Amino acid sequence: MSAVAPRVLGCCSELYELPIVDYLLGQSFHPGGPRLTRQLASTALVGPKSEVLDVACGNGNSARIIAADFGASVTGCDFSDINLQRAAVASRSAKLEASTSFVRGNAEQLPFGGKSFDVVLCECSLCLFENLNAALAEIFRVLKAGGRVSISDFYLNAPVPRVLDGLLGQALCVAGADSIDTLRCAFSAVGFEYVRLRKANWALTEMIARVRRNLAVLDTASPADLTLPASWGDPAQTLAELERFIHSEGGGYLVITAQKPPE
Repeated sequence: MSAVAPRVLGCCSELYELPIVDYLLGQSFHPGGPRLTRQLASTALVGPKSEVLDVACGNGNSARIIAADFGASVTGCDFSDINLQRAAVASRSAKLEASTSFVRGNAEQLPFGGKSFDVVLCECSLCLFENLNAALAEIFRVLKAGGRVSISDFYLNAPVPRVLDGLLGQALCVAGADSIDTLRCAFSAVGFEYVRLRKANWALTEMIARVRRNLAVLDTASPADLTLPASWGDPAQTLAELERFIHSEGGGYLVITAQKPPE
C-alpha cells in the first residue's frame, strides 16, 4: 500500500484534457454519468428558476443536462481552458448557450461574488483539489442563504493500493480521496447543516464496466491521440485492483448533500 497521492490541480486539469480520457470515460467524466447528475440535481431541488454552479465542470456535459432537463441557469467553472472551450462549443451546438456559461477558475478561489447561487454541484472532483477545506469554504461563500450543495466523490476506508496511486487512479477518482469521517467533518466545519452521506458504489461498478468496454475496442489501429500513455501501466490491472478494492470495502463512492443555513 502507499500513501494518498498529493493533489495537484494543474496536473489533473491537463489529465482530463487528454482525448484518451474522454474516450475511456465517455462524455461524463465522473462515475454515475447522466443518471447520477440528474439525481444530484433532483436532490438539490433544482428547478427552472435555479442559479446553479457546476464546480470542476470539465467538458460541460453535466451543465448541459441540468439546463436542458431542469430548465436551470447553469454556470460551469473549470481550471482547464481546453475543456471550457469544448464546453462552450457543445452548448452552442445544443442551443443551450442562453442557459449555460463557462468560466475559468480555481475551486479554492472561485471567481464569483458571495451569495451568488442557489445550488452548487461538484462531481468526482473534491479528491482532486489541493485544499479540501478551502474549496468547501468557497462553495459555502458563493451559495445564497438556504442554498444547497450536492456532491459525488470517492471515499477511502483504507490506504490506496500502489497501482491505483498514479495518473489513471486520478482519472478514476481514486487517488487523493478522503475518509467518510474527514468529509463529514469538513462540511460541518465550514458551516453546512443537514450533512447527509449515502453510498453509491453502483456508479463505480458502472464506470469500471464502461472503461473495460472501451478498452476492449482500443487497438493498435487507433489514432495516435488515443494511445495509452506508458506511465499508466496496465489499465486492465488497475481496473481489476479497483474492483477488488471496492469489494473489500477499502473505498467506494458517495453522494453528499448539505445546506447553507438560512439567514
